[in-house]
Amino acid sequence: MSMVLNSQKESMDKESSMDLPSVSIIVPVYNGERFIGKCIESLLALDYPENNREIIIVDNNSKDRTSEIAKKYPVRYLFERKQGPCCARNTGIGNAAFPLIAFTDSDCLADKSWIKELVKAFQKKAVGGCGGHLEPVQPTTVIEEYVIYKEILSQERALRDEAISPPFLLTANAMYRKKILEEAEGFDEEIPVGEDADLSWRVRWKGYSLEYEPRAIVYHHHRSTLWGLLRQIRSYGAGTSYLFRKHHGKLGYETFFNKHPYLEMFTSLFRIPFHLLFGKGRLQKVLPMLEFLGAVFFLTGKIQTSLKLRIRFF
Repeated sequence: MSMVLNSQKESMDKESSMDLPSVSIIVPVYNGERFIGKCIESLLALDYPENNREIIIVDNNSKDRTSEIAKKYPVRYLFERKQGPCCARNTGIGNAAFPLIAFTDSDCLADKSWIKELVKAFQKKAVGGCGGHLEPVQPTTVIEEYVIYKEILSQERALRDEAISPPFLLTANAMYRKKILEEAEGFDEEIPVGEDADLSWRVRWKGYSLEYEPRAIVYHHHRSTLWGLLRQIRSYGAGTSYLFRKHHGKLGYETFFNKHPYLEMFTSLFRIPFHLLFGKGRLQKVLPMLEFLGAVFFLTGKIQTSLKLRIRFF
């Protein structure tokens, strides 16, 4: 009787796997010994047929125990010496076996239904990419609380249509058709920051749509230290300059001045003493101080890079 039941189960699994598209999951990692094991374990636990997926870990020349940890698991381990997440992801794309490619980061944990939810969007031929919700891991520091409050890593925020920033997908939780990635020539390795926006825009401008699936969830560890956060914000500022240099023609601007970070820098400076005295909760007490520092570091990265690239983007 048990043999019959097992046979029926195997038959049902085979039928269900035939109905689902095959997906290559790519995870770039650099010095990720802290999180890479848990990340891989969450991917191995996905509610998706094993025959229809592969997990590709691309070690971007790590100096810690990343390779030792990753090689313990039944995944494809690749090594990319050339530094940069674009280089690592392109190596993964070049070695991917399946027609759909999903991306996440080494400090992320995938929900069991992550892939199953993302693939639904690709039933429509016009869809080039689909992103899911990035759910922050429970914060333990005030810096993590601030990142969540400011939506610094929010898929919903990335997909807003703004004058200088059309919608794009954060590659911590995104899936694309492989043929479209190849058509777009993958990630631009000359853009050190902002590569996810650059790729999404190029996909959109080739006539494909980007979709959002909130039920496709990835849990993300945010920056937990002040210096780590400020370095990240400074890199975002630099990234906006690289994107403007490459895409200003498509965006319709030869020069652009964004007053918002300047206003935030000055208004938050004057709010600091009032929040320190009357703010309720640890985040409210330091909120304007963090906003001031964030604006300063964002503008530093943006202005320095704009001057370096000789563009009028301030």
